Amino acid sequence: MNLFFLTHSRILRLREGSVEAFPVQDLLSEEGRPRYERLHHALKEIGGSGAYLGLGPEFALLRLQPFPSLQGFSLEEAVLAEAERSPLFAGEDLLVDYFLVAPEDERRVRVLFSAIPRKGASLLARLRPRRMEPLPLILWRYALEHSQAPTFLVLENLSHTVAFFEGGVLKGFRYLTLNADEGSERLAEEVARSLALFGHGGPVEEAWLLGLPVPPPLPPGLPAKQVEQRVPLDLEALALDKRLALDLKPRRKALGEGLPREAQLAVLLSALFLALGLVGRSFLATQTAAQERRIEALKQEVQLLRAQTFQPTRPRGLGLEEVLKVASEKPESLWLTHLTAEEVRLVLSGEALDPYAPLLLAQRLGGQVGPMGAKELAGRRIYTWEVEVAKAEAR
Repeated sequence: MNLFFLTHSRILRLREGSVEAFPVQDLLSEEGRPRYERLHHALKEIGGSGAYLGLGPEFALLRLQPFPSLQGFSLEEAVLAEAERSPLFAGEDLLVDYFLVAPEDERRVRVLFSAIPRKGASLLARLRPRRMEPLPLILWRYALEHSQAPTFLVLENLSHTVAFFEGGVLKGFRYLTLNADEGSERLAEEVARSLALFGHGGPVEEAWLLGLPVPPPLPPGLPAKQVEQRVPLDLEALALDKRLALDLKPRRKALGEGLPREAQLAVLLSALFLALGLVGRSFLATQTAAQERRIEALKQEVQLLRAQTFQPTRPRGLGLEEVLKVASEKPESLWLTHLTAEEVRLVLSGEALDPYAPLLLAQRLGGQVGPMGAKELAGRRIYTWEVEVAKAEAR
């Protein structure tokens, strides 16, 4: 994946461990406003599609600020309102993203947030970037990845900032008034004043001087016990890391987003009723389909029973002419296979699918049921039976 770092005068491309610079003109208007259409064109020419985009301070706002942490307080609206106060994007429709860094105290939370004009974000989104975030977040993640010190600062020359970390947590950052590549005592003094603003007195354990294509020079008197100067060429693994991560790619607006609260409520209720209607319709359709399947299954079962009842493999009985009156009384699930006539009685025997069928037959004929047995035939259980009827009753 290509990584692009965008400043007002050039675009740096980090690819396969090498850095290439592309000078670009007129990325800012005379009033200092970013020209995103020219930035999009320049990126497209150098293969900026599907890449990581790191936006300099001219193209994306980056702030660290405490906000109230109260129930019912809309943090997103507060962040958007604070971003709209920036003169850089005055009057613009902004797209914002924010990251909760740490609690400030019992009632406040420290929030890192970024903003960009929505039309600018839409233009850059045509390149389908993997992530689009402000500089120098990726360099901060690099320092967090490699430093084990309890306190350290990061001085970088892509957006010319100094940041202070304590216990792996961002405590503060600010844009320098001097160029980070100046390497002077005045720069070291400004860094020391910045640390004091962040609530840290004295030197830090480590100072990370990071930059592309070269790191910032070491300012004499930098308040740090140990200094690391590096050109971070292995940033690809950190481009999509979730630590201190923001993403300014446009997202689809939620239903009703941007409307007054009354309109949002109306849209919400309409969507709720629509969803309930769709759920109800789906439920009824499901129930109807289930009933139709159940009816069809019953029909198939009836057809199967009929086929099994009249299949050629069922037990074959004697001719019914001899026992016409008896045969007319037998249930459908019972077959007469043998008839014995004695002086005072008739003994009927046969087979049945239902064990209660011989009982019904005996009841109809006024006889009594003899011993019953069972056997398997064609995968079904067949019951053998015997019914004794007085000869006078069986005439």
